[in-house]
Amino acid sequence: MHTKTLNYTNPNNSKNVFNNTKIILGILLVSLFFFTSCDSDENQEDPKPDGIALNQRFKDNRANAIETFTINGSTGGTITGSQGTSVIFPANSVGLNGNPVTGDFTVELIEIYGKSAMVLQDKSTKGKKNNGDEEALLSAGEFFINAKQNGTQLEVLTPITVQSRGVAPGEFEAMQIFRASDDLDGDALWKEADEDQNGENDNAQGREGQGPNGTYVLYSAFDMSSFGWTNLDKWYNFSGQLTDLFVDVPDGYDGENAAVYLSYDGENGLARMDIYDETLELFSEHYGRIPVGKEVHFIMITEIAGQIYYAIQAATIGENHIEVMTNLQPISQTDLTTLIDNLP
Repeated sequence: MHTKTLNYTNPNNSKNVFNNTKIILGILLVSLFFFTSCDSDENQEDPKPDGIALNQRFKDNRANAIETFTINGSTGGTITGSQGTSVIFPANSVGLNGNPVTGDFTVELIEIYGKSAMVLQDKSTKGKKNNGDEEALLSAGEFFINAKQNGTQLEVLTPITVQSRGVAPGEFEAMQIFRASDDLDGDALWKEADEDQNGENDNAQGREGQGPNGTYVLYSAFDMSSFGWTNLDKWYNFSGQLTDLFVDVPDGYDGENAAVYLSYDGENGLARMDIYDETLELFSEHYGRIPVGKEVHFIMITEIAGQIYYAIQAATIGENHIEVMTNLQPISQTDLTTLIDNLP
C-alpha cells in the first residue's frame, strides 16, 4: 500500500512570501538605480583643457585691445594711443591701389609694452634670424597698426612714423625694427625689417621730447612702410654657459591645449615654449641658448570650461634644466594680468 503525501501551504506563510518578494524586488530596483546612477556619473568626463577656446581668447584679447582713430587722408595727422604711442601720418601717405585716399579713414592701433599683454595676446618676443635660427628678443614695444576706409583695406604710400612712449636711455639703445605678420591674428615670428628695401636692417632712432608732465623724455622712433605688426627689439645675445631647457606639465596637458612661456626676470623679454615633444611629453624651445644661472619665471595657461587656469613658478636655470609645472589654479583674466605685471 502506497501512502500519498500531500504538501499544504499555510495561507499566512504565503502572504509572508509575497511580502518578502516585494521587499527583495524593491531592494533590487533601488540597487539597480544606484549603480546605474554611479555608472552614469563615471561616464561624465571632467572638463578638459580646451586649446581651441584658449586660442580664441588670444584672438578676442587682440580684438579688444584695438583703439580706433580717424585721420583725414589729404591733410594727414597724428594719433596717440592710451599708453603713449604716437603714429604720424603725412598728408597723402595712405592710399588704395597706389592712389592717395581722400576724406577720412580709420586707423587701428594696438600697443604692447608689458608681459601680461604679451601672454594674453600671445605675442611673445621671439625672433627668427635670416639663417633660420630662432632666438630671444628684448622689446621696447610691439605695435599693430592698420588703416581702412569704409571697411576697405588701405596701404602705406609714403612712410609713416611710429614713436614709442617715453623710455629709459638703455631701453632704446641698439633697438632694431622687426616685422611679423600683416594680419592681426598672424602667428609669424619677428624678423629683422628692411623697410627701405636696401638690404640693410633698419634701426630705431632715439629722440628727445617733452613728456606729459613737462619732463625731459626719450623716445624710440622709426618709419614703417606697410601696415601690420611691428616691434622695437634687440637680440638678447646671451652670454656665459648656455643650456637646453624643458618643461614638464601635468598629465592631460600638451602643445595643443596649453601655452607655456618663459619670462626673463628684470628684462622685457618673453619667449613661448612652442615645441612639444609627444614622446618625452615635454615642452622645449628652439635654440638651446638659455644661460645657466639666469633667473626666470615660467608661466603656463590654459582654459577649462570658459575659465583660465594658470601656474607661475620662479626658477634659476640649471644645466639641462627641466621645470616641473604643478597645481594649475583657476583665476580671472584681470587677476592674472596683475600677477604677470608684478613679476620682476
